[in-house]
Amino acid sequence: MTPLDPRLPNSKTGSGDQPATETGKSRREFLATATAVSAMSLVGGSLGVDNAKAAPLDGPQGESGFGANWSVDAVRIEQTFGDSSVVPFFRFVSVNGTPSAGALPLLEGQTGRLAKLTLTNQLDFPVQPSIVGYQTGPVVNPGQSVVWAFRMPGVGTWLLTDALLGVAAGPVGFGATVISRPRPSLRTSFSEFSIRGTQYDQEYVLLYQDADDRWNFAVDAGNAPDTSVYEPNYHTLNGLTFPQTASDPDTRINCQLGDLVLLRMGNLGHVRHAVHFHGYHADMIYRDNVLETSLPPKDTFPLPGHTTAEIALPVVQGGVFPIHPHSLTSTTDNGTYPFGQITLIDASV
Repeated sequence: MTPLDPRLPNSKTGSGDQPATETGKSRREFLATATAVSAMSLVGGSLGVDNAKAAPLDGPQGESGFGANWSVDAVRIEQTFGDSSVVPFFRFVSVNGTPSAGALPLLEGQTGRLAKLTLTNQLDFPVQPSIVGYQTGPVVNPGQSVVWAFRMPGVGTWLLTDALLGVAAGPVGFGATVISRPRPSLRTSFSEFSIRGTQYDQEYVLLYQDADDRWNFAVDAGNAPDTSVYEPNYHTLNGLTFPQTASDPDTRINCQLGDLVLLRMGNLGHVRHAVHFHGYHADMIYRDNVLETSLPPKDTFPLPGHTTAEIALPVVQGGVFPIHPHSLTSTTDNGTYPFGQITLIDASV
């Protein structure tokens, strides 16, 4: 398996107690291999989605000026979980006024318009930003600040991660959401946008990631993670875990009876989720930015790794209801419940 292969083996061996390393191979060698492969195959290509195709651009291509201008730093953080463990993560964080959803960047622009991402690398290893299924940017070495200019992809919800760490990038923390909005008008209120002709009132971004902390500790020690074994024991939503998710205004779904809420979901982990709603049925509108026509309104929706979904939630009753993946481990911190990828729908009357 090359570091850029998004598919994981089926092996479930290993104790899960100690950070795993790949014998005889350093993180530097791991990244050097990934850099060589990405230079040959990933520019303008696909990362993380099998057979993915870039959505078509619209709007004038000769337009001057940037429609979006973002600033993001690549940093190391230490995150404390509900089981009292402290785990290193490697994240993109918003700076200089760039919006966030929870702890992760939220990058918005208009389809076909020029966008500029200034990425400053505060880590001791190189990173390479990549929009899954669309385009890969330049390598940014430690201490560098590099500008990546590109045309925004087609209308929809896209995921940004790191190309060099490949399968390990999402689990060790690299993630952001890119929203490409329709032209020609800029959004001035949520009500200007609609779902199948019906205006929606609220919009939330929910980005799921899972982590096997042995991978995190391996990368932190300067080693390549052992990608033959993956047993995730930490699960985050917008970079947070419950109960932080329930108090974060970007992640707790605050709405009113009668609202129509758009949920932009993404998954940069390797666990295939079935995201479950308590109290409501909802409607999947787009899957990987392709119109979904086969699923009826449901209370549980598929969200495989390295995919996105846009879900319309009609708020038909007041109250507070959980929303979480239908996997017990995803609602724990290293087996301790309740933590992980739980958030709440809070519908006022």
